[in-house]
Amino acid sequence: KGDEILMVRARNFRSDNYGLVAGFLEVGETLEECVRRELREEVGIEIKDLTYFGSQPWPFPSGVMIGYTAEYLSGEITLQEDELTHGAFFHYDNLPKLPGEMSIARQMIDAFVKAKKKQ
Repeated sequence: KGDEILMVRARNFRSDNYGLVAGFLEVGETLEECVRRELREEVGIEIKDLTYFGSQPWPFPSGVMIGYTAEYLSGEITLQEDELTHGAFFHYDNLPKLPGEMSIARQMIDAFVKAKKKQ
């Protein structure tokens, strides 16, 4: 959303780190449909300009994390409370505690910050 990035705290996080919205692909759903659905369900927002970022192996059998970036289109943050404890748009120079550097989420956050600092 401009100079801000949407970050969330999941109920299952053991630390006080924030991360990016994540979810699971449903049978018969494209990756792009999954991203749109998960954002709508978990935080109540709509997106545009969805772009593939990259992937990372996931520690569960037959799993992979696939990262997409997108621009905010509409909606107000409304958390899916059984999964998330907090969510907000954070300015790129005032971020909360971040996930570890090896995670795809951190790579995406770092790429966002780097791009904003170049502008």
